[in-house]
Amino acid sequence: MISLGEIRAALDGSWLLLRNRPEGMAFFDQSIQGFWRSFLVIGLLVPLLLVSGLAEKQFYFAENLYHPDAFPDSAFWFAQLAGFGIDWLALPLLLALVAVPIGISHRYVPFIVVRNWSSLLVSIPYMVTYLLFLLGLISTGITVLLSLTCLVVVIWYRYLVARIALQASVSLAIGVVVLDVVLTLLISQIVGLMWGA
Repeated sequence: MISLGEIRAALDGSWLLLRNRPEGMAFFDQSIQGFWRSFLVIGLLVPLLLVSGLAEKQFYFAENLYHPDAFPDSAFWFAQLAGFGIDWLALPLLLALVAVPIGISHRYVPFIVVRNWSSLLVSIPYMVTYLLFLLGLISTGITVLLSLTCLVVVIWYRYLVARIALQASVSLAIGVVVLDVVLTLLISQIVGLMWGA
């Protein structure tokens, strides 16, 4: 069970890292036990999965891509859930395989801990955007624009996290971020194929 203290510390540390302040690393438990506990953060991200899924469905309806009565609801939510889990584990697993060859084995655990916990901060702007859309306060066009803006900021943030947590060079940090983005896009495409998008 994750405590409120852990969540507060993670958000404080994540905010410092967003401001490019390496002292934010001290707010995370970088032990092996902390490494495994960081994967429990996925439970805190379930509301984002639900809200983003509802927003995606609403987008399809608003753009007349699907009629509500003909929407494959069960297949859609199964694919969303499966993709969510796979995306959560894909980068850690792949980096574990290449950590020694690319020289990050000594910083692998701290990086994954921070990557997992910082997902809480990353989820906030997306959650706000999707909720505004679901409440009818912003159009589909504004939603797409805000989502793309969030993506740009998140990519920059992931770069900062890679630089600081891995103590990596610019090129290595960029490579890790590109790998993360490519994996997410690939998994997103697979999720779409799973339910027939």
